Amino acid sequence: MDAPTPIWRTDVDPGGAILPFPSWWLTATDLARASVETAAWHTVRHVLPHGGRGDGQPVLVIPGFLTSDITTAALRAHLRTRGFHTHRWTLGLNHGFTDAILDGLIDRFDELHARHGRPVAIVGWSLGGLMARWLAQIRPDAVERIICLGSPWRPEAEINRVSGAFRAAERHWGFSADTDDVVELIRRPVPVRSIAVYSPFDGLLHGEGCRQDDGDLCENVVVPGSHCGLTHNPAALVAVADRLEVPLDRWRPFRWSSAVSHGLSGDGREGAEALPDPTSVPATVAA
Repeated sequence: MDAPTPIWRTDVDPGGAILPFPSWWLTATDLARASVETAAWHTVRHVLPHGGRGDGQPVLVIPGFLTSDITTAALRAHLRTRGFHTHRWTLGLNHGFTDAILDGLIDRFDELHARHGRPVAIVGWSLGGLMARWLAQIRPDAVERIICLGSPWRPEAEINRVSGAFRAAERHWGFSADTDDVVELIRRPVPVRSIAVYSPFDGLLHGEGCRQDDGDLCENVVVPGSHCGLTHNPAALVAVADRLEVPLDRWRPFRWSSAVSHGLSGDGREGAEALPDPTSVPATVAA
């Protein structure tokens, strides 16, 4: 039996270690579970207070594969209530590593950096998270931190439920001649603070393919949920806001008790939180 073809046109050995696909049950129910997560978010968001430690921090939000800014509207709205200055990517449908998208994303990021005069945080969903990793490599001094939602950056995660659609997008739109270089940068350790948020119940790809290796700047947050619902998943949105609100010079590991407490109180500022909470159980794998 022939080995599966990697998504990327790179030196990945298709005969090497490949993470297993999610079960067909998880795949078949991913959209339905995303609908439940969306309904849950629209239920709880009305009772969440406004306020937080955003302080006008600029945040660029990048949509996932074959999606647009419409799919990240709820995430951006939530971050605005926490005091962040959120921005769409404005490039339409994210159909992969085309020259138009790569060049347009650099231009968009540079525009926001120049406009705010300070480093820009990036939140990317799925393929958008891979693009966030790439931007962090080519603009490390201008990227404040990145958060990747369900982004399979590991080579062993390249074969997944959307591999066929990704190859079809390459044939239809034509990927950049620089794609190999872009992917090589994505696979490197990120030079800025980076957080991977992913689900072990992802229906499109194996969650372990999104997990970051241990490192001084790396952190992993595991949430229950689907792949398609990550931009509406209440747990994921609480985690994203919490990780954006922690000052880089007073970093603390993620704890659900702290994230939920700040999310419900509307107070994202550091105070007594500087001391460890002995009753909390970390839901992360952090360096």
